[in-house]
Amino acid sequence: MSTFVPDHRLSRRALLRAGAAIGGTALAGATPMAFAQTSGSPAGPRIAALGWACAQTILALGVVPLVIPEIERYGRLVVEPAVPPGVQEIGLRSEPNLELVQSFAPEIIIIDPSIAAVVPRLKLIAPVEMFTIFRPGGHPLDTARRSTMELAKRLGVQGACEAYFARFDVAMAGYRERLRDRGGKPLYLVSEIARNRALVFGPNSLYQEVLDQFGLKNAWTGQSGPWGYTSVGLEVLAAVPDARLVLMTSRVADVEALLKASPVLRTLPSLRSHRLTILDNQFFYGGVPAAERFARLLAERLPRESHEQG
Repeated sequence: MSTFVPDHRLSRRALLRAGAAIGGTALAGATPMAFAQTSGSPAGPRIAALGWACAQTILALGVVPLVIPEIERYGRLVVEPAVPPGVQEIGLRSEPNLELVQSFAPEIIIIDPSIAAVVPRLKLIAPVEMFTIFRPGGHPLDTARRSTMELAKRLGVQGACEAYFARFDVAMAGYRERLRDRGGKPLYLVSEIARNRALVFGPNSLYQEVLDQFGLKNAWTGQSGPWGYTSVGLEVLAAVPDARLVLMTSRVADVEALLKASPVLRTLPSLRSHRLTILDNQFFYGGVPAAERFARLLAERLPRESHEQG
């Protein structure tokens, strides 16, 4: 299992400045960091954000792009930071409307690696910046921080990025304190339960780095794919009998109905012992904002005692 924990200790001045900026609310876990978002500068570059990870990140820095793909689905699945009014829909993430992109006359186009194939066509419209989080052998959260700062320099908002990272580090310290007495049992981080299979997040996921920082154990130590997850049979989730199941989606509207429909799910030790925690939707392809959202919801909802349902 990965034990890498990036060292992002704050100076005393940065800590005090960030604490004052957020009024202590992030330390209490009461307010999403997305509240710190500000309007983009009218003098800033005209930006087309053609992926959710890059869009989420620049919004967290207070920069508002001209366009984002699939805005309604972003609101349901990524959730925060929220897309401000006035940002235009640009089509699908996998197939943005390039004619529409060109009509907005962007000065910079920011993309996620998933549409790298269209870079030559996009370069005919404007310079293209690739925003990368997952690299082979890399650590997603650390990579996301580096990519965010590189992008911030390109957009001329380094100061906003440094302030955002300071708020993030203060918030994470607060969540770590809240979770200090809840690390006894391992956690299966699971999403997308369908039939008798589930997506489980492993040692190279964005969430593993959060667990490492908080001293929490990931029950899944097996292989996972390049984006940190793999599909497993539900019976595999019985391999660590004392583990808690953390369901990383609110799309399962009726857990009781799901249990009735899946005989295998009902046999899992975690569910027989009511060790189930349900988080709201998580964007597991995201960067720093996605890590903060996961950490905050985990700090809010993970019960203090392993036998409690949360």
